[in-house]
Amino acid sequence: MSLAPSAERFPELFPFHLVVDASLTIRQLGPALTRLLGPGVCGQPLMEHARFQRPLLAECSLAGLARVSHKLFVLELLRSPLQLKGQLLVEEPYAFLLGTPVLHSLDQLSALGIRLSDIARHDALADAMVMLQTKDITITDRVLRRTSDLEQLATRDVLTGLGNRLLFNRELDAALEDHRIRGRPLALLLLDVDHFKQFNDEHGHVTGDACLRAVAQRLVQLEGRGGQRVYRYGGEEFAVLLPGVDVVAATQLAERVVAGFAASPLQFQIDGKATLLSPRITLSAGLACSDHRGGIDRTADQEGPLNATALISRADEALYQAKNAGRSRLVCVG
Repeated sequence: MSLAPSAERFPELFPFHLVVDASLTIRQLGPALTRLLGPGVCGQPLMEHARFQRPLLAECSLAGLARVSHKLFVLELLRSPLQLKGQLLVEEPYAFLLGTPVLHSLDQLSALGIRLSDIARHDALADAMVMLQTKDITITDRVLRRTSDLEQLATRDVLTGLGNRLLFNRELDAALEDHRIRGRPLALLLLDVDHFKQFNDEHGHVTGDACLRAVAQRLVQLEGRGGQRVYRYGGEEFAVLLPGVDVVAATQLAERVVAGFAASPLQFQIDGKATLLSPRITLSAGLACSDHRGGIDRTADQEGPLNATALISRADEALYQAKNAGRSRLVCVG
């Protein structure tokens, strides 16, 4: 079912969720319920551990739950003085009970061993539960939207808004798989802001952060052309993934990037005021390109399947050579 995988990936959002199968056997518990009932209840009948106070079920089966799906439920735990209320969803062959505890005092919270974080982290979903069907949004919509928001937070660099190292690794693996299967060329460009530590020491971290954001804003203009993506690789280093781009086109693009930074001042904002940097911010660049013929790695000393380690290592080595050669230049290994 669509919600159960989300509960597994982000259990902190679903502390009191409960999943049962067609025989109303417990298949999955949220972390707070697991602490209350014990992990051993998985695989046992739901009705041995809880009973529905509302709605009254005509029959204790998945079909009976399906008749009251998307309605408010109140579930009483038999071995704990606690009730859960929330929304019931049925997506055969499972039923998903997304509940929140009914608490009357903090003493009850403490006595049951329920953490305040269990309640606090549940706020968005609790809001969705009381909405039920009264608006043009269901609990499923809210859960999926929240999951998407968490995915964005996990894969975006907070300072620049670019994809982060986690997203880079994931999308590099996908590009490599496409390269191996379809034989499309693949290039990786690593960029480093020259003398950034010195710049940061002289101008301060606030200005340094503004500088990195401005570099990112200029680089992001490369995105959207044939799947090209820009990432903050770490610190003052950026990565540009170029799927489907051969060595000639990748070299031309990288040269334009390096020359563009060297030729024009970098404009950025601090407290809403535009500033032109002087001296100009420049970039050093290392470019590694794959061969286009069926997954042969021409970036290594010997032939073999192209892999992420080899491609990154060669781009990093090229970047090191560019910086040693005087910076503000491109070194390419094809």
